[in-house]
Order: sequence, then C-alpha cells, then structure tokens
Amino acid sequence: MKRQNAETDKAFRILDICNELLNWILMIILVVLFCYGTYGIGDSYMLEENAMPEQYEIYRPTEEDYGDFDELKAQNSDVCGWITIYGTHVDYPVVQSEDNSTYLMRNPRGEYSLSGSIFMDYMNQKDFSDFNTIIYGHHMDGGAMFGDFDRYLDPSFADSHLYGNVFANGKDYGLELFAFLELDAYNTGLYVTPVQEVSRKEQYLQEIEDTALWYRQISLSTEDRLVVMSTCTENITNGRHILIGKLSKQTYKDTYKKTLKRNSQIDRIDWGIFWKTSMKRLGVLILLLFSILLLMAVERSGKRKKTKNNSRKLEN
Repeated sequence: MKRQNAETDKAFRILDICNELLNWILMIILVVLFCYGTYGIGDSYMLEENAMPEQYEIYRPTEEDYGDFDELKAQNSDVCGWITIYGTHVDYPVVQSEDNSTYLMRNPRGEYSLSGSIFMDYMNQKDFSDFNTIIYGHHMDGGAMFGDFDRYLDPSFADSHLYGNVFANGKDYGLELFAFLELDAYNTGLYVTPVQEVSRKEQYLQEIEDTALWYRQISLSTEDRLVVMSTCTENITNGRHILIGKLSKQTYKDTYKKTLKRNSQIDRIDWGIFWKTSMKRLGVLILLLFSILLLMAVERSGKRKKTKNNSRKLEN
C-alpha cells in the first residue's frame, strides 16, 4: 500500500513539474510576443517620424534659393522635382528611377527606408510635361507621405484643401485638385502613361469623371497637364486612392503656411489617425498582458495550494 502511495506521489510530482514547465514556456512565449508587439508600435512610430516632411524641409526650393534643393540633387540625381499640397503632410521631393520599384524602399537621399519616397512613374518625363504624370507614395498611418489621402473622403476637408504647388525644371506650377477616386489598381486604364493620342486623352478624362467619388467641374482639355497621385487603401481589394490635379502656370498662395508653421502641424504625426490604425495591435497587446497576469495568478495560486497540501501531509 505504501509502495503504491509512493508511486502515486511520484506520478503527481512529475505531473506538477510538467505543468510548471509548460506554464513557464507559455509565460515566456507570451512575454516575447508582448515585447515584440511593443517594439512593433515603437518601430511604427519611428518609421512614421522618419517619413515626416520635416526630414526634407531643409531641401525645399523657394523663390529666393534653390541651393539646398540642388544639394539634394547632387546627392541623388534621381531627384526631379518637389510636390506640395497645402494644408496636408504632402510636401516632399519627387524622384524617378528606371523602374517603379526602386523607391518603394528608398528615401529621396537614396538610402534604404521602409517608408520609401514620393516617386514618378518611370515612363513619364521628369519635367511634368506629359498629359498625365503619375506619382506614387506609401500610405503611412500617421499621415506622412500620401497618408492624408483618406481625409479626402471627408467633403469638408476636400473642399478646403484643393490647391498645391509643383516645382520642376526650375519653375513653380500651380496644382488645382479636381477629382478623388477609389478603385481596383488592376481594373482601370488610369495607370497607363503617357497618354498621347487626343481620343485616348478624351477617354482618360471621361473615365476620371465617371469613376470619381467626387469631381469638380473645372476647365479641362486634352492640352492640359494632369498630376495623378496614387496610394494604397484597404477599403477594397487591390484598392488605390487616386487624387488628381491640374497643373497650371498660375501659382496659388499657401493660406495654411503661417498657421502650420506656428502649430507645427505639417511636421507632426497625426496621432488620431496613428492610434486609430494601431488599435488592433494595441488590443492584442492588452490581451497578451492580461494573459500574462492571469497565468502568473494561476501559477501563484497553484504554489500556495501545493504548499498547503505539503503542510497537511507533514501534520498527518
């Protein structure tokens, strides 16, 4: 009988050791996942911060001085212009390479960067002289690069942010926005460039009007030059948001300049958007933290119970 009890106690001890070992393994896994998730949010912040326009502000060409912009061009010969949409984070150098993949993960200085650059389609002329110049940029959660494009779904925001500027070939051009689209990247002819035939230009303009979420009736002809800005969206499969503007020799005043400079809003991460897009990750982190605390509580409760049982055995 004593031998049987001894074997039973031994089996329970082995079972306890296994359970404790499994608990520690699970605890380590949860802690690692929690640390990785925390690192992910921090890394996203740094990625967003490094993609902000302030990183390139020193190079922005002005009417008085192109020197710093020329310095950037000396660092990277792929730099071909500058694009600004007033009142948004869009205020960046434009680059162009021999393909449409190089600057997905390179900044305008030519350095490796996950946020990439604002880059022109390799088929276009660098001086924005084509009928439709296509420009691509990543959608960053905090509004950097083309991350503000989601805001053009709001009519009030769109109505008050319709102008910008393009600097190319040593000249400033006005940019007047007139259409915003949400579409499947593989189900449209708007990514064909350059469009040269008059009939095809007419079709292009008609497709914009027919598929736009909003469209402004402005003076347009096949002689005009369009800037077609594209970024990703998760709203639909293979989704893209496209913001389209018309280039003109008439430049427009930046009415946001003083306000944005005073409040530093153009260089600041849009925390509302950043945290909104990070909510799923935060939810997982909270769940992981709760699981760790629960496992610690269970482990502690088990040790107390084990101590009590051992005390009772000694008393008996």
